[in-house]
Amino acid sequence: MKIKHDHNLKNHNTLAVDCRCERFAEIESLSDLEALPTDTKITEMLVLGSGSNLLLTEDVNRLVVHIKPRKYITVVDNLVVAWAGTPWHDLVTWAVDRNLGGIENLALIPGLVGAAPFQNIGAYGVELQDSLVFVEVYNWHTGDYHRLSNEECMFSYRHSIFKYHDQPWIISRIGLDLRPNRPVNLSYAPLQEKFPNPDRTPTYKQVAQAVCDIRRSKLPDPAELPNAGSFFKNPVVDEATIKRIQRRHKDLPLFTTRHSHEQKTSAAWLLEQCGFKGHREGDAGFYDKHALILVNHGKASGQDLLRMTKMAKRAVKVKYGIELEEEVRVL
Repeated sequence: MKIKHDHNLKNHNTLAVDCRCERFAEIESLSDLEALPTDTKITEMLVLGSGSNLLLTEDVNRLVVHIKPRKYITVVDNLVVAWAGTPWHDLVTWAVDRNLGGIENLALIPGLVGAAPFQNIGAYGVELQDSLVFVEVYNWHTGDYHRLSNEECMFSYRHSIFKYHDQPWIISRIGLDLRPNRPVNLSYAPLQEKFPNPDRTPTYKQVAQAVCDIRRSKLPDPAELPNAGSFFKNPVVDEATIKRIQRRHKDLPLFTTRHSHEQKTSAAWLLEQCGFKGHREGDAGFYDKHALILVNHGKASGQDLLRMTKMAKRAVKVKYGIELEEEVRVL
């Protein structure tokens, strides 16, 4: 493992923000993890995968530990075990090609496997926590590996223990329970439209392909238009808030959650109602086909993009009384 100095991160974040880091280490294997300096504090290190869920607003004065993409998937004790550097969509493809169900609705989500537990990735009615059995972490202070169970990961909507902990952990591998007898989840309307015949159950591979088609129709390719996917979480709202908003906006979209007393509404709808779909100032803006996607049209700085998100948050707060929360990590 070599450590580079004063390294440019533009090609390591999908918003293509041009900034630099103090030190940069590429990790391709467990031995590379084990070669990391043991005396580095948590506040002095940033673990970076594909940078698809990150907004960098300034130069990074830390050691950036880059998990380099490398596909490695195996089966151990009937669990699918994947290396943190495996591209997430490669794992989904591997699973559906073998008729293993559980993550087909999560097809085409950008990023690497190691980033998936961080925010409990989810889409089209499915979350990572539904099939995850363990997350293996490496403690660079002690040199030990430790496995956290599903319960220990403290998963909830776009949340896990990895977002809020003070442990020197780097996710090294995950274990999933993927099986050929899992029922497919077609609870979301776009998937029901793809498979209207209730008597004909689609295969996992067909569901994954449908999800890919839907995502490609809505979301820009970061290689063509830099973006970090959905920038804000869909807000979880209580009954009182729903009734207040519906008095003036009866078309407020609502989705069920795991808790009967709460529902989710669409952050994209809120932003579109506030005029942010396709809104642009300089090279910072929101995608013209989906108001939830923050995009860099060229040379927008991290501060330019941050100002745009703050403007959008203020507008939604003023009009609907809802505080949008970032899904993307802002540094």
